Amino acid sequence: MDSEPTNLLTFRQGPQAFQPVLITESNNQLDSESETLRYTGSRLQQPEAAEAKPVDDAGGMDIEMNSEERDLRENILAKAPLRLYDCEFEVLKDQQTYLQETGHTIPPYLVVSQVWGEIRHQMILPTVKWPVAISDLAKWDMILACCKGDKMAKWVWMDAICINQSNSPEADEEKVVEIPKMNHYYRGATACLVVPNDYLNFPSAHAQLVDLACNIMDADVSVQDNTLRIWESIAVLDAVIGDEWFWRVWTYQEFLLPCKHILPNGQELRVDLLRRLLDWYHKILRNGSLKKPEGGTDYDFIHPDKELVISAPRNWQTRNLRFQMKEELEQNGHVNLISLIWQTSHKQSTYPVDRLLGLYGLLSDKDKVPINPSEVSDHSSGTTVLESMWARTIAKAITSGRVWPLLHDSPEPNAAEGKHWMPHITAPTLWDERFPGAALAGLYPETIPHRNQVGMKITNNGLHIVVRFVGCVMGTSMNIGDGGGEMNKIIACTWYLTANGCNTDPIIQQLQHGLATSDMVAPEEIQGSQEALSAALHASSIHDCFELMGEMAFARKLTYGHETTGWNKRVLCFQIEGHRIPFAVLAWIHCSSPPKMGDCWIVDVTSEPAQTVRRWIVVNKVGPKTFRKIGTVRAWQPVSAIINQSSVSIILD
Repeated sequence: MDSEPTNLLTFRQGPQAFQPVLITESNNQLDSESETLRYTGSRLQQPEAAEAKPVDDAGGMDIEMNSEERDLRENILAKAPLRLYDCEFEVLKDQQTYLQETGHTIPPYLVVSQVWGEIRHQMILPTVKWPVAISDLAKWDMILACCKGDKMAKWVWMDAICINQSNSPEADEEKVVEIPKMNHYYRGATACLVVPNDYLNFPSAHAQLVDLACNIMDADVSVQDNTLRIWESIAVLDAVIGDEWFWRVWTYQEFLLPCKHILPNGQELRVDLLRRLLDWYHKILRNGSLKKPEGGTDYDFIHPDKELVISAPRNWQTRNLRFQMKEELEQNGHVNLISLIWQTSHKQSTYPVDRLLGLYGLLSDKDKVPINPSEVSDHSSGTTVLESMWARTIAKAITSGRVWPLLHDSPEPNAAEGKHWMPHITAPTLWDERFPGAALAGLYPETIPHRNQVGMKITNNGLHIVVRFVGCVMGTSMNIGDGGGEMNKIIACTWYLTANGCNTDPIIQQLQHGLATSDMVAPEEIQGSQEALSAALHASSIHDCFELMGEMAFARKLTYGHETTGWNKRVLCFQIEGHRIPFAVLAWIHCSSPPKMGDCWIVDVTSEPAQTVRRWIVVNKVGPKTFRKIGTVRAWQPVSAIINQSSVSIILD
């Protein structure tokens, strides 16, 4: 171990009594002369629906419809694509035309998901009134041949063809209406035809991986007996998951929404299988089952003998193929916004505003704000339009009582005054150049349902909110990073605080949870490992503690555990009003915002029963009634039961 525990921790000078924030009855409600920012949005005014008029189609139509028939028809029209491409006759048909041909029912159709790529051609198609931007003319020929082959699909929906792509106000107005409807189009399709960037080689490589998964990974055969094939397949998997189709914002909703994905050769795209292959390779490299065979290919991103066994910059991040999102979508009909922002933070888009527009098909109505025509037409490289749309989105959530914007970690250290509380749309990236090695995102989906019903107000000087103070931070560790060596610092701090009379149960339970979620701990070993960890942290000496830790390889195992891995961690020691024994927790604190001893607090921002709260925020006091969020920490129910339940009005700047 490089550092003594006492060198890792900082405490206030000398014992001091607990000093609660000074609030009097007269200033419980904060007054501000600053202009209040209110969520209004600028919804496009749709003309009132005209009364039903006769429709004179080929067969004639009875215009007398009862309310049930009218509702059914309106439901069909709401989900029917504005246009569909007729592959048989190679013409684009509007909604009225194709519905007349199909007896006013939505016909079976394919949606096409493709990466636009570098635009080299403006393709002119008969009946399409705008040039179709495409990277490769042969790609369209392949799509058309695929749909015509074995009569796979007569009707196709493809954004570049079926949504007006011209540079005109009319096209912008159409996109405003069509973008929120795309979830209906993808869900209603019989299948999604995926056209990868490398559409010529992708299908055969994918087939090789399916065979590898079925005959080796899932067949419970020896890794050592198949080392060469498994090792050489690393290049195949890297090429497949590195295809740009997996790395674009717009194609992410096209991955989640359809019921089935097919490749141009007709085989089903098995994203779930690719995800399991990634997890499998991580596991067999970590546990030493897979090592480079004699004569095997040298990969500069594979390191079987190191803690970080795979150092590929993006392709091998298992979150990229996180299938829980699809399960959440199928269960709830939508995906929560903050999870989507985190999930897609490393994905690419041609224009910054697409970071939100490309996700609209996955969101619930309560998370959406009206789209302005100027936003869909924004083709600048700046983030002004994106940040404006994001601010309206956050304001809508907060003013409706939802506090998830406060309970996740995506800070912007250089935010304008009064905006530090707001999660930053471009912040949840893996790395940040201003703070090298600092992962900026901390995601906690369990906090999504939390509410504050007392009433919140956004003004120029910050968020006015009623909170409960949990405790005052009396001590903090140095900033702790990722990896086994950094994990040893957490262990050292926890042992020291335990030995000196602090209640370290919160942090010990969090570390035990890390073991339970680590893929380095077999299910049958979890309970024994958790008990051994607790014994080590209560050892009589730091030497005995680390001897036990080394025998069980806890540092390495915890490196891959949930909420114990990643950067920007600190051990905090805090005191609750009226209680002498302090508590120790493991908090997410960004490295740019260290705690201010004596002016740092742990705060509950919900109005829910304290014992149901899953996460608190950590704030530094920066003014008489003003605080700045610097991180979050997992709530611990035994503490929630003894904290002061009185509420206080503050400003989060």
